[in-house]
Amino acid sequence: MSRCLKLVILAVLIAITLPSWGTASEDAQMTRDEVTVIKRKLMAVSEALGQPPAGYAKEDESYNLPTEASKMEQTGTFYPLHASAHFKFGGGAEKKAKKSQKEIEAEYKKKMMEAQAKGDYQEMSKIAQEMQQKAGQAQIEAENAKKEPIEISIQFNSNPGQAIDPDAVVFEKPGVIALKFKISGDEEKVRIAVYCDPVHLKDTKTLSRVDLSDKQNKGVTKKTTVQNATIELTGPTAVVEAWAKGIATSKVLSQIDVQ
Repeated sequence: MSRCLKLVILAVLIAITLPSWGTASEDAQMTRDEVTVIKRKLMAVSEALGQPPAGYAKEDESYNLPTEASKMEQTGTFYPLHASAHFKFGGGAEKKAKKSQKEIEAEYKKKMMEAQAKGDYQEMSKIAQEMQQKAGQAQIEAENAKKEPIEISIQFNSNPGQAIDPDAVVFEKPGVIALKFKISGDEEKVRIAVYCDPVHLKDTKTLSRVDLSDKQNKGVTKKTTVQNATIELTGPTAVVEAWAKGIATSKVLSQIDVQ
């Protein structure tokens, strides 16, 4: 048998064995309203996080929103879309330092001009010393206010696969399980993943693995369908663990479309 003929036969065999559901027949562009639905769901999940820990404030946020949805060739249904949001929380020390510095400079300038108008050089020297002390104190306070940042990501339809270490379970309830992971090279930080899926995680006590994949590959009928949500928090161990436990998971589950 010629080499060319062998390659042809191999290609045919591969084509036959590949599952037909895995081929997208077309991409359907999402409308602005559909994208809005997804973003509103991401925002609702972020609100379920509640207020950040004491001394923390949101410093950055970004959204990764879908613009197209792919159809399955065999069923005509859609592949579940992927969407995410990312947030960073910190102590805001840098902003506080800049604000304090500006306030001190304004106060210094006003008092100095008043003393200068009177020709009171002794008062001018005194003001300069006071302002220098205040600036130094403000810098110290800003340094003390610095906190290890907390990174939070929210993902829709990410279909994670993760073995469940019994000692890593932070909490669990119907439709939800949270696992804790160590950060390599940093013993002071952890990553906590909160998996939310009312179908696959209906009874977490019976599971040894988190698997949120669509095992029957049926797809979804609506482009905006959210089958599951994963929230990941990374930061100082005690702070992140306490925050994860306070998430209103019922609100997160309410954003998931059960088919």
